[in-house]
Amino acid sequence: MKLDVKGFEAAYKVIGQYLAPTPLVKNEILSKKFSCNIYLKCENLQPVGSFKLRGALNKLASLSQEEREKGVLAVSAGNHAQGVAWAAQKFDTKATIVMPENSPLVKIMNTENLGAKVILHGQNVDDSFQFAKEYLAKNKLVYVHPFNDPEVIYGQGSIAFELKQQIEDIHFMFGSIGGGGLMSGVGHMGKIFFPHCTMVGSQSTGANSMIRSLQQGKLIESETVETFADGIKVKKPELKMYELLDEIIDEAVEVSDDKVAMGVLELMEQARLIAEGAGAINLAAFKALFEVNPRRFKGKNIVLLICGGNIDINLVDRIIEKGLIESHRRIKLKVLLQDEPGALNKLTQALTLAKANILQVDHKRDVPDLAMNQSIVEVTVECRGEPHSKEILSKVEEQFSLLK
Repeated sequence: MKLDVKGFEAAYKVIGQYLAPTPLVKNEILSKKFSCNIYLKCENLQPVGSFKLRGALNKLASLSQEEREKGVLAVSAGNHAQGVAWAAQKFDTKATIVMPENSPLVKIMNTENLGAKVILHGQNVDDSFQFAKEYLAKNKLVYVHPFNDPEVIYGQGSIAFELKQQIEDIHFMFGSIGGGGLMSGVGHMGKIFFPHCTMVGSQSTGANSMIRSLQQGKLIESETVETFADGIKVKKPELKMYELLDEIIDEAVEVSDDKVAMGVLELMEQARLIAEGAGAINLAAFKALFEVNPRRFKGKNIVLLICGGNIDINLVDRIIEKGLIESHRRIKLKVLLQDEPGALNKLTQALTLAKANILQVDHKRDVPDLAMNQSIVEVTVECRGEPHSKEILSKVEEQFSLLK
C-alpha cells in the first residue's frame, strides 16, 4: 500500500468541515514529575469518544452516491463501529456493524443509538472479520475496513495536521497499535512535519502481535489475545499494515495490563481525563521507556495520543483496583494466624501501628492442608505509596507469617 501526501491533505480538508480540532493539552503535573513536557492529544473528546470517526468520515466522503445508497458494513470492537455509524448519519447512509459478542455494552448501545444495525458474532475481531466476508458475499454493501484502507489511514493522519498547528516541535510521539491505522496515518505525516520525532508504538502484552512483528522483523500471530484494552485487541497483524508501520515506528513497546490500568487511573487523577485502555497505554509505554533511561526525555516535548475514552463502565472498578495495587496504594495480605482468641486483634493492632487503613477482612478456616489450630486471614489495606506499603509489610512480618 502506497500513501500519498495529497491524500492526507485532502482528508484534512474534508474532516475540517465536520470536526473541530481536538485539544493538545500540556499536563503540568506529569511534566514536572518526569522533567519534560508531556502533551496529551485528546481524541477521547471526539463526538464518539475516539479518533476512529476521522477515518470513517474520510472513507464515506470518498464514496460515490451510488455506493452510499447501497449502505456500508464495518467490523469493530466498538470505536470504529461508532465512527462509521456517526459518519453514516452525516452522509445519510445505512450502516451495518459486525461486533464481537463480548464487546463492551456501552459501545454496542452507542452504535445502535447512532442508527446502525449491529450484528454480534465471534469471540474476537478476527472472528467478526471472517463472518463479515461471508456476509458481504450475500449482501452488496460497501466495506469500510477499520485500518487496512488508504482512505481510512488518510483520515487518521489529519491528527498530524492539527498537531502542526498546535505545537512547534515534537521529540517523541506515543501511539497505540491495534491494526495499525492510527500510527500509519499520524506517523506518516508526523515524520514529515516533525522530522526529528521518534515514533513509539505500543500494545498490551496480552495482545502484542504487531509489536512482536516489528521487533523481530517478520509477521507473528498471537495464539491468544487477552487484554481489557479492547480497542487494540487484534490477534493477527496484516502484512500491508506491518510494512507501513515498519517504515514509521522507531520503537515498539509492550506493557502489561496492570501498567495500563495504572495509566487509566493516573490520567483520571492527574489530567482529569477518562481514557480507555487503548489511550492510557501510551502513558504506560512512556513510563516504561523512562524507567530505562530518564535522561533521553529530559526537557523534550512528548505527545501522548489519548486515542479513545470509551471505557466499559462495568470494568472501571476493577481497572481502578489494578491501578491502585500497581501504584502501591492498595495491598492485599494473606496472613497465617493461630486460631485462638485475640489473634485477629493482634493483626489489626499491627496494621494500626503501621497506619494502614483496613478496607476488607476475610477470615478462612476451611482451607485444605491447614492445621486445626490455624486460620488464614486475607486483608486488603489502603496505603500511601511504595515506602508506606513496605513499612506495613515489615510491621506485619515482625509478628506473623505472610503467605503468597
